[in-house]
Amino acid sequence: MSESPSGTIVTVIPNVVSEMPIPVMLAVIVVLVGLPIIFIKDALTRSKGAMPAPTDVRKAGKGNEWDKLNKHHTHKLRGSRKALATDVHARLLAPSFPYALCHGNPVDALAVSEPSSTKEMLSRDWEVTNRLELLRQLYWLLQEGHRKDFGHTREQCGNPSWVKNRLARLNEVADEQTDAWEERWRIHRFLNNDRGINDVDFGAWDFIRAAMLIHAGAALGFITDEEAWDTLAIINHALHMSYSSWDEAWDAFRLTRWLWAAKGQAQEAENDLHDRNRGEFLIGKNGLWTAIPWDLPSPTSRFLLLDVLATEGGLHLLSPSGWEDASAWEREFDTQTRTRAPMSIGGKPIVQ
Repeated sequence: MSESPSGTIVTVIPNVVSEMPIPVMLAVIVVLVGLPIIFIKDALTRSKGAMPAPTDVRKAGKGNEWDKLNKHHTHKLRGSRKALATDVHARLLAPSFPYALCHGNPVDALAVSEPSSTKEMLSRDWEVTNRLELLRQLYWLLQEGHRKDFGHTREQCGNPSWVKNRLARLNEVADEQTDAWEERWRIHRFLNNDRGINDVDFGAWDFIRAAMLIHAGAALGFITDEEAWDTLAIINHALHMSYSSWDEAWDAFRLTRWLWAAKGQAQEAENDLHDRNRGEFLIGKNGLWTAIPWDLPSPTSRFLLLDVLATEGGLHLLSPSGWEDASAWEREFDTQTRTRAPMSIGGKPIVQ
């Protein structure tokens, strides 16, 4: 048998290993064994829609928080991610995904994991304890929601005298009233155009929260499945009239949420990390929304929500000035309302 030439890799590696101190050798073994495990762990994490903590997050010492958010946002699917692309019901439920992730609910079914805590959340955060209260909240979100107030404040910020007077008034009571402090915060954001907030369409904030309410309300039996699917079709249509992609809708939602959650810098940083992580589960490479084509057709709504509220006298029409300022979606919604709105004694529809 011929001997291996001196200096070849066959002889060098054993020589190096034989001369290597035992602690160093053990460290090398740990690295060689650990690297494949890390790669496998990362691959499994990505397959669930999550992403290992980005470099900047790790450097900022927020790696553990990111890992906790990965667990918090790991989705629950009745079917498969691939099936979302052709599942009509999953398409209708898609706007509710952001909150289904946070609440630990199945994303592709009208079900909740913890009915008691869901019921408590609706009562505490939305003052919804029954069917009619839910329907009225949905109607408010679809007709005007927070976008009306935010839009009004943004418009008024173009008037220096209004800004001066309003801030003076808010400064007098800001320490005593949380609402005043938050409004002052928002005014400064508009004045500085922080994060490009002056160009944001606030509708996604209202539409996605409405989808969350439908998901929860249907699971608790406040509305029928038929009413839920029909109203989710309204929301999907509203999003399509307002945005051109899931990415654009998500940006609008998270920026409006940032504007709404005026809690100070510490809370702002926490919210940013939360929504950055949640965004990975929605529009990341293996995200839920990424699996659903934006242009996938959804059923046409019959506007059952308006039919029910018409019998309760709960419909209101836009005023002429309101119609002038309304978006294309809001005008369409108002047109549907006009076919069902109650008439006053004088024969004229009730307007806001």
